[in-house]
Amino acid sequence: MANYELMVILNPEAGEESLNASIDGIKKLLSDAGAKVVNENVWGDKKLAYKIKWSETGHYILWTLELDGKAIKGMNSPFNLDVNIWRYMFVNLDA
Repeated sequence: MANYELMVILNPEAGEESLNASIDGIKKLLSDAGAKVVNENVWGDKKLAYKIKWSETGHYILWTLELDGKAIKGMNSPFNLDVNIWRYMFVNLDA
């Protein structure tokens, strides 16, 4: 198990109910992949460096995880299919 950070930018205009559903979906994917969530840091709405879908803000969440790196590949499709997830990135902290 390696240490990773997962940064996710969500659509801030999706509404609280829709955002919570996307966040719960992410948490379920992580638990199904055997990830141990060490820390969850909700940054909330922040100004983006560049516009995404004509929006100047995004809803940021940062997770610190213990995760087998091979499990990340299986999470790409569900992340890409969720319309509220605008961007996401896994960073290996051990590298």
